[in-house]
Amino acid sequence: MVLLLAGCQPAETALTIEKAPYPVVTQPLVTQDEYPITHRFVGRLYSSTTSQVGFELAGVVESIVVDTGKRVTQGQVLATLDDALLQSEAAQLSANLDQIEAQQSLVDATLKRQRTLESQGYQSQQQIDELLSQKNELAALAQQLSASLNANTIRRQKSRLIAPFDGVVSHRQLAPGQVVSPGQPVLTLVPEAQGEARIGVPVRLLSRLNAQDGYTVLVQGQPQPATLVGRSAEVNPVTRTVELRFALPPLDNLVNGDLVYLSVEERIPHTAARVPVSALTSGLRGRWNLMIATPSGDSYVLQRRDVTILHSDDQYAFVSGAIENDEQVVITGLQSLVAGQRVTPSVEE
Repeated sequence: MVLLLAGCQPAETALTIEKAPYPVVTQPLVTQDEYPITHRFVGRLYSSTTSQVGFELAGVVESIVVDTGKRVTQGQVLATLDDALLQSEAAQLSANLDQIEAQQSLVDATLKRQRTLESQGYQSQQQIDELLSQKNELAALAQQLSASLNANTIRRQKSRLIAPFDGVVSHRQLAPGQVVSPGQPVLTLVPEAQGEARIGVPVRLLSRLNAQDGYTVLVQGQPQPATLVGRSAEVNPVTRTVELRFALPPLDNLVNGDLVYLSVEERIPHTAARVPVSALTSGLRGRWNLMIATPSGDSYVLQRRDVTILHSDDQYAFVSGAIENDEQVVITGLQSLVAGQRVTPSVEE
């Protein structure tokens, strides 16, 4: 009876409630004929006047008065050679010069007497000529000894290694007691302030760099202005780059060999659109997708489009594929959206 009465009741009318379009944030696509790639190259800092200083003469190192990390001033004595032999040679030359001067005094006195006798008619002209010749010979010999004594003094001066400029000793190659040859480095001296950056750049990007442009490099995380002053004439066989030299302003914290970074922009001729990385979702077979809000009646419907990422960084990506200029791409909230869903776009410029 209960079932019979229930079957006689009127059927309820089913109501279908259509969901309102979902609000999304979109951005218009802007296609361009080329897209930029910023390359970051790393190099090293070098002091523009770094010098490996050494003695001009061979000898035994007697002392080195500075060590690694020591600040020196221009004209300061850095090291000395044993000059005992030079001092002995100087003493010998001085004695020889004294001997010549004594002989010259004797010749002068003899010549004076001979001229007196000549005036009295007791002396021949030949003896006077011989004395004059002897005097000239002694004068030439004295001049030669003086030159040798001068050369000895210069060699003794060059037995002291003098700092050519203010700087810091970055490396010491020798120790006291070692025998050095002419020009052999004893110390490496680096100026404290002025420096240059040496950075390798691929050959294909050299045409984008010229000396008239201004550049900015990163030194210890801080941007510094730089001027392109020269480049190598050959390609490095290991890195396949050409080394460029950039002059830097005086820096208080310059450390020889520290890393320095240069950014160079390259423009690639290819049709692409820039989109936020947040607008990309992973697709099938390694491809990437964008959600495009397309008009459908009085609202918008989402379409999934396959795209190829040409280049990207932390914030933006340049893509190409099934997209057109001025289409509205959804840039946030993609995790709650599906293709075919009705949406209400809110355009973000």
